[in-house]
Amino acid sequence: MIQIQNEKLLVEISTLGAEVKRVYHLGHEIDYLWDSNPSFWAKSSPILFPIVGRLAKNQYLYDGKSYSLSQHGFARDLEFELVEQGSDTVWFELKANDVTREMYPFDFVLRIGYVLEDETLAVKWQVLNHNEEVMPFSIGAHPAFSTKLASDDEYSDYYLHFETNEGISTYLFDNETGRVYEEKEQIIDKLKLLPLSKELFEEYPTLIIENEAAITLGCYNHEREVVVRFDGFPYVGIWSPINALGEIADFVCIEPWYGVADTVGEPQELMSKKGIQVIEPHSMFEVSYSMTFK
Repeated sequence: MIQIQNEKLLVEISTLGAEVKRVYHLGHEIDYLWDSNPSFWAKSSPILFPIVGRLAKNQYLYDGKSYSLSQHGFARDLEFELVEQGSDTVWFELKANDVTREMYPFDFVLRIGYVLEDETLAVKWQVLNHNEEVMPFSIGAHPAFSTKLASDDEYSDYYLHFETNEGISTYLFDNETGRVYEEKEQIIDKLKLLPLSKELFEEYPTLIIENEAAITLGCYNHEREVVVRFDGFPYVGIWSPINALGEIADFVCIEPWYGVADTVGEPQELMSKKGIQVIEPHSMFEVSYSMTFK
């Protein structure tokens, strides 16, 4: 486990998937991330690449050929190389290989950087296209934030505050197939605050929201909060799982995305997929988001 630290935060990152596994606030003496308990979800903050969400029949077409990719792609399940480390900064790298080319026929380099400044962890992504042709891809984050920032907190004590949108609408999601419909539905009209509840995620298993810049996870009981800032990202997903016993997990995921799951239908050409990004030959896509733990 790789560690970076400053006077406010201690962050632990696994080389498997370059995944943040722990964010510990030294002043508050609490963990802000989900602990990866497999009873609900064995992850904490995976990287989604080269797709976001699920494909129709777990397949896509490129140049007339069919390829198979599981939900959210392969980056989260592969070992990254540690290429740079300082006290408060670390960079990881994943390069295309024979295994990835079977699923995704492109020569790429994916670089993930983490930089601490005060109470903020900045996450930096660089995707390099080493091909002689354009490279279609998606990339996304999936951090899970604890809704137990105080020992007596309940899930329903928490809310999400939206910086940009007044009134929240979401794409409708097919929970059985993991894909989205083209239709959107208004959840809250002319308000920026969305209370969290089990009933919300029973009705909307995953919220998929456009045109947002920042979301704050707050609690009615105290002032501890997380601010996720992702200016310019086209989508953000919001998810809390409910287990077979009907219990909602003690976390909520706030997921900035450059891409989205397939719309309901048959496998399609990757280049025409909703939310797909394209990098020109021998060029780089670079973007970042941040998480502030107060």
